[in-house]
Amino acid sequence: MFRLLAGYLPFVLVNLALDFYILRHGVLAFPGLSPSSRRRGKILFLALMGAIYLGMPLLAWMGWEERSAFFRNTVQTTVLALLAFKVWALPWLLLEDGARGLNGLWRWLRPVPAHGNKEGMSRGAFLSRLGFLVGAVPLLGLGGAAVSGSAYRYRVHRHTLRLKDLPGSFRGKRLVQISDLHTGSLDDAEGVRRGIQMIQDLKPDIVVFTGDLVNTQTNEVGPWMEMLKLIKAPMGVYSVLGNHDYGDYKSWPDEESKARNFEEMLQVHRDLGWQLLRNEAVQIKGENGEFLALIGCENWGRRSGFGKRYGNLTQAMEGLSTTAPKILLTHDPSHFDLEVLGKHPSIALTLCGHTHGMQMGIDIPGRWRWSPASWVYPHWAGHYELGDQQLYVNRGFGFVGFRGRLGIYPEITCLELA
Repeated sequence: MFRLLAGYLPFVLVNLALDFYILRHGVLAFPGLSPSSRRRGKILFLALMGAIYLGMPLLAWMGWEERSAFFRNTVQTTVLALLAFKVWALPWLLLEDGARGLNGLWRWLRPVPAHGNKEGMSRGAFLSRLGFLVGAVPLLGLGGAAVSGSAYRYRVHRHTLRLKDLPGSFRGKRLVQISDLHTGSLDDAEGVRRGIQMIQDLKPDIVVFTGDLVNTQTNEVGPWMEMLKLIKAPMGVYSVLGNHDYGDYKSWPDEESKARNFEEMLQVHRDLGWQLLRNEAVQIKGENGEFLALIGCENWGRRSGFGKRYGNLTQAMEGLSTTAPKILLTHDPSHFDLEVLGKHPSIALTLCGHTHGMQMGIDIPGRWRWSPASWVYPHWAGHYELGDQQLYVNRGFGFVGFRGRLGIYPEITCLELA
């Protein structure tokens, strides 16, 4: 608990400094407010932020994970929206202070008779108001997305992928990919049921799941097991683990508890009827006795903050032909960038998830897409063709942190092999 508070204290101090800075500009932006209105506004703002700063460690101490998913999502989305307001407003408020400082320096260097400061106050009020207006954009956007049900507004992305030397038995087969369920965040049973029905309506031949079944611990999936069992395909359902599935983001009382949690995760995949691939491959048999190799790697990523590296691609490919085309399931797209592209040319298609498209951005299919995720991952959503190798990054079925999707909607991927 002490280590948690020690890490949390800098966050609080920085945000308190921002809070008082914003309050100061509130006075400049709205000079016409009466003293009593200003006082009430300050009290309300500081009370809200104080409740957040004190409430977060209190909830952690009382058992954050025992709170309902809806409550946790609401708290996290509120904190994120307020933080976004501050970040977006800050440049304009700093610009106003910078302009005010330069103006004061100019007047000191070249004194002129005072003619009142109406114009200067007007400029200062304008920039401060502009800062508050700009800050309101993400505040209202994130809040609106959270309450509008956007987190359950599933989209089917259909693609026909031509794979070099694909066995004839698999041409025309329909492979459906889902990823990043994050069942610990789900709080709308009807929305999830609708999404699963959309998966089954596609009549997939093969279904693959590319990791992150939970947020921190295996028991989060319990309430959703019966729904997830409805996901079926005649040629099988195959899965891999994501960085959230190992229990690495929870402080366990001992190593035995963590190991038991992981064993429960493995059992969940068995109970769902999903064949979990842990650095191994399976040969899927087609109608004419032909086979397609499906490789599954455990989590492997470029950035240590996104989980440990458990994946071993060399081990997963042991015994496979070096020339026959293969499909790789792995959670993090940086695994493709660093370990697959150009190094294993027989992996014709790699399927990933992980990025969620940052759950916000601009996504115009076939034309243009952008997200803050692009600052971290060169391949962050959709289909990429790089020579004879292809990559598909699923935008995620679930969500984590922010209870919504702003421009980047949850995805069910339908790939027709050709």
